[in-house]
Amino acid sequence: MSDADAWPALLGPLLTAYAPVLAAPGPNLLVVLRASVAAPGRGTLLAALGVACGAGLAAALAGLGASLVPAGPLVTGLGTVLFAALMLRAALRLASGRAGLADDPARLAPGRDAGSFALGLGAALTNPVSLAFFGGFFLAHPGRAAVPVVGAVVFCMAATWFGLVGLVLARPACRARLAGGGRGVRYALAAGLAGCAALAVWRALIG
Repeated sequence: MSDADAWPALLGPLLTAYAPVLAAPGPNLLVVLRASVAAPGRGTLLAALGVACGAGLAAALAGLGASLVPAGPLVTGLGTVLFAALMLRAALRLASGRAGLADDPARLAPGRDAGSFALGLGAALTNPVSLAFFGGFFLAHPGRAAVPVVGAVVFCMAATWFGLVGLVLARPACRARLAGGGRGVRYALAAGLAGCAALAVWRALIG
């Protein structure tokens, strides 16, 4: 098969399979929503960029792993532990801190933006569901030559989707509505993040 035929045969299944995974509500979306409460404005977009970078890296790492040695229980378990720890830490900080309150000057601190990017990066990079998806994709479409292209495509798709979500959430009207929810919004997002952690651990235990 020529290169002209190989790339459509590879990217076609990736686009059609990853788009529903990307659009489905999950931890990546919750991380962006959390940033819109804890670090509104620029932090929301940085969280979206972090998710895109993490997704692209996860795809690349899964591709390299599938082309060398399939991920074993140790790698899967480590990723699940890191993911659960990130989700629980984010949930606890959101539920117990003053993040998102209008009178909290720390919500506009520069470090909060960096934290939003780091959380998005870590969440997408260690998400067991995404890693399993990319691992399965590369096992079905082996070849290390495709890894950089797939990673770039995944980054572009995630950056476009979550960037648009971030732009919507960064609008003053959306920020005002989220802020108007007060503790209820923060507790709901914290519960969702904790639920993602619990679901990841449960899947690891029964898998």
